[in-house]
Amino acid sequence: MYYFIELSLIPDESISPGFVMSKVMDVLHLCFVNVQKALGYNPVGLAFPEYRYGVEGKRNTLGTKIRLYAQNEAHLETLSLKQQLRRFEDYVHLRAIREDEAKLGFACFKRVQFRSSVERLARRRMAYVGETLEQSKQHFQGFVEQTSDLPFAHLHSQSSEQSFRLFIAKQAVPEPTDKWQFSSYGLSATVGVPST
Repeated sequence: MYYFIELSLIPDESISPGFVMSKVMDVLHLCFVNVQKALGYNPVGLAFPEYRYGVEGKRNTLGTKIRLYAQNEAHLETLSLKQQLRRFEDYVHLRAIREDEAKLGFACFKRVQFRSSVERLARRRMAYVGETLEQSKQHFQGFVEQTSDLPFAHLHSQSSEQSFRLFIAKQAVPEPTDKWQFSSYGLSATVGVPST
């Protein structure tokens, strides 16, 4: 048996759903970091019931709903989402914990990272290899930047104070057999959550 909490973005003409989704994802990330510190792992995974990618004539999107899945109801309760999301109560509807028997199968939602900026890659190489900026840039000569049209959320790193795009891909997977563990973003490349 699986348990989940569903968050639904409330339509508002004055603010875009993508902006609210990004703010909610920032809050969830911090919640998952705290859970990882307490338990040593994150037992809560995310699903996006309205996720859409590659549908002709339709915009790629994470949608307006997020489901947080766990195998133990207590793991969802420890997140204290009502308190954590109180600043967004005009924009997000939080449903009570419910059960899901996973009759529709499983899907994993995983982070996809792209090597997108020569400047950023050169700075990182400088720090790790000890080269000058010019030497590092020379190493990436001929580099072609990667772009993506995958759905994403804009997040803000608390440690580096940088904003970045968290690209998310969905993939059908068999029922999870390994450990039910997720990243600090609630994502996993191998562990699936009940498909919606």
